[in-house]
Amino acid sequence: MVGVWDMRKYCLNCGKKFYPKGWTGYPETEWEYDYVNSDHTKHEVPPEHKHFHSLRCMKQWIAKNSEAFHLLLTSMGNNDRNNETINRKE
Repeated sequence: MVGVWDMRKYCLNCGKKFYPKGWTGYPETEWEYDYVNSDHTKHEVPPEHKHFHSLRCMKQWIAKNSEAFHLLLTSMGNNDRNNETINRKE
């Protein structure tokens, strides 16, 4: 039987051990609310996609690696030149 504590990971920023199947780990699952349609959407983050033990560590890592993070995001098309993404949100 696999439990919450079976998946141990180490924070990419500080190296602290954490268990992403438990209540800790970032990025975390987030809810989005659409006020126009009165609907909500859950954006689930699976445990294997959690790489930081705290929000602070995630923010520090992004700040320290901002150039690489910027290149990643712009290469994915998440910018103003991506009309498909813009049209989907409107």
